[in-house]
Amino acid sequence: MKTILCYGDSNTYGYNPENGFRYPYDLRWTSILEKNMEGRARVIPEGLNGRTTCFEDEIRPGRNGFAYLEPCLHSHGPLDLVVLMLGTNDLKIRFQLTPMDIGKAIERLIKKILEITPQKREDGKPAEILLVSPILIGENIREVADGETMGFERACEYSRRLAPVYKEWADRYGIHFMDAAQFAEPSEKDACHLSAKGHRKLGEAISKACENILGAI
Repeated sequence: MKTILCYGDSNTYGYNPENGFRYPYDLRWTSILEKNMEGRARVIPEGLNGRTTCFEDEIRPGRNGFAYLEPCLHSHGPLDLVVLMLGTNDLKIRFQLTPMDIGKAIERLIKKILEITPQKREDGKPAEILLVSPILIGENIREVADGETMGFERACEYSRRLAPVYKEWADRYGIHFMDAAQFAEPSEKDACHLSAKGHRKLGEAISKACENILGAI
């Protein structure tokens, strides 16, 4: 059986924008992925609300994705595939980051996965990586409670510039790429998080990508 690690933020955790809690297990895209694997792969969801790529959040400590990545890879290895979807929280106005900055941060995560995963595999090969650029920030961002935290239209615009930046890094490192915004939209409730329908659509899309990747190794 293959092992897939899904490393991300609240949209991997399964945050429910309707009530602020967590979607039931079977509604999360990671669970849909595991179901679709039909016993061929074990899926490990590693989502955390507020997780950034590699930046410390003084308001919400413990959210630095790079800091936790290495122990996470060691803890869950050996891994066959890492699905990496981060970047939305980096758009928050307090970080003052550009899409290019976020792309450079994503590169650090890619390099760490390529460095650590071979150490846990008997064949000494790195895990495959599926880099997923996150869903867009909704155009109604000014109307929602966290709009100011995200930086209103700035976050909306910058979220639309992440996919080509991520694609460039994926091509540079020879890893797989998928744009989540091609398959799912943010909830109208908060303009940032997936609805239950969005989880279903994203889960189906990532399932197909993972099946293709794992079928080739």
